[in-house]
Amino acid sequence: MKRIIGDKLNFLMQLTHTKNTRLGKEVSFDPSYISRIRTGTRGVPKHRDFIYPVSAFFAQVIRTKAQKEALAGAICPGKRWPEDINTAIMLIANWLKDEPGFDEYSNKNADSRFSLQSSESAVSLPQEKETGFYYGNAGKRECVIQFLSELAALDKPVKLLLHSEEDMVWIYENPDFVKSWSVLLKTILLKGGRIVIVHTVRRALGEMLEAIAKWSPLYATGHIESYYCPRLRDNIFKRTVFIGSGKAAILGHTTGEAGKNRLNILLHDKRAVEALEKEFHDFLSLCRPLMKIYNSSNFAKLGSALSRFPAAESRTLQYHATPSWLVMPEAAGKSLSLHPGCELFYDYMCNCRDLLFLRKNKPAGPVTDIFSLPGIPAVVSGSVPVPLADLFGLPSLCYTAKEFHMHLAAALNRFKTSDDYHIVLPSPDNTHPITGSLSSRDFSVIANETGGVILYRSSVPSTLFFTKEQDMTVSFCEYLEHFEKGAASRQDIIETIQHYLDKLEEAMKQNAAAK
Repeated sequence: MKRIIGDKLNFLMQLTHTKNTRLGKEVSFDPSYISRIRTGTRGVPKHRDFIYPVSAFFAQVIRTKAQKEALAGAICPGKRWPEDINTAIMLIANWLKDEPGFDEYSNKNADSRFSLQSSESAVSLPQEKETGFYYGNAGKRECVIQFLSELAALDKPVKLLLHSEEDMVWIYENPDFVKSWSVLLKTILLKGGRIVIVHTVRRALGEMLEAIAKWSPLYATGHIESYYCPRLRDNIFKRTVFIGSGKAAILGHTTGEAGKNRLNILLHDKRAVEALEKEFHDFLSLCRPLMKIYNSSNFAKLGSALSRFPAAESRTLQYHATPSWLVMPEAAGKSLSLHPGCELFYDYMCNCRDLLFLRKNKPAGPVTDIFSLPGIPAVVSGSVPVPLADLFGLPSLCYTAKEFHMHLAAALNRFKTSDDYHIVLPSPDNTHPITGSLSSRDFSVIANETGGVILYRSSVPSTLFFTKEQDMTVSFCEYLEHFEKGAASRQDIIETIQHYLDKLEEAMKQNAAAK
């Protein structure tokens, strides 16, 4: 199965002259992982969606007559390649999944688009563009798929206006819906569409993390504007309004803290949609920008966000996959700069570190690093990534075992000798000490109660978010403080890291001897 998918992916990439790096950026995967899928050494990941984003990308870039004929010959012999983008996405997805029945791509596949069954709701998808009524969470999902499918099928770009105060469980309780929702939104953005979204920041932290993880690949496109409303709301009536400018709109609501979403209405009447757009913009006038977003195209503007942290002179808490740049020694940084294409890494890293932690060339305040120790085989094989390298426009960068050893040893030395630097090691299974749920490894967090919050993707491509919104800042600080409360003693942490370094050094010697 791995080899079959690898062969098919090779065919698509050669047909479209797509490189691993470009596909990796488009579908938010490390290019080296894509390379391993192509060679058959890795299968399609089960914990993250791969098939649908890949299918959406190739459906968009297949443009020439020769490409369409070649793809039709491979996927649906004897038939023409469909012009409808959604049908093309499903043809490619079903082919990659090696599912039977994909060659009948007319109505049979179109009405089961994106793996959602009509039995989810008591009301069928409306065939005419008339007002539709959908009930409960399942109906809301069906309503949203119909709404987004209509907008994704348009030839012209569309602007989406989105706001929801309702519990987000309706999105995440159905994995198939999440895949479909992501593909359709990305299709709209790839066609030049834009999204204006007013986020509800007074949510449980778990919901915030889930939302950030799901929205991050879309934010990376640079076509989303995010806002929040600073005014207090009663939270009794929780409203949802999704608008496709000039085309359609969805209305829904929940009443009460423990209330349920009961009715969702899909509107196509132009006057009604226009009235809702005006109402949305009235609401937007009361809102403020929620966050600034940085990627490889604008990373030079990052300094203003980083400089807020030392200016605050209060404690900074960090949650990372590895020790932070604060404790990276010069030898490790310069060694990483010797990797191909990464000559400027050390300079970029030093500049960001100084902006984030120093004030007048002195440490601005205490810092707590919360990080997990990666598996020693991963370190020895050189597969532990260095965070944010690609944010600076550099190639994907991984530590050698020696570089990681130097970085961790420097962190341990600073922990032993400094009163303003602390280390917390999460539990081995990465379980949050309060909620008991697995803590997300998708994001790194830097939080300071007066400086704000920085979040960034731990995987390629990197997208960095900065907000100084107070509710989010306090929530993330409290979240990270919970790890401290459940941490081992200082001496136990020192012994754990020293034991790890000894084992890593031994593994490095064994690896060198084997060569």
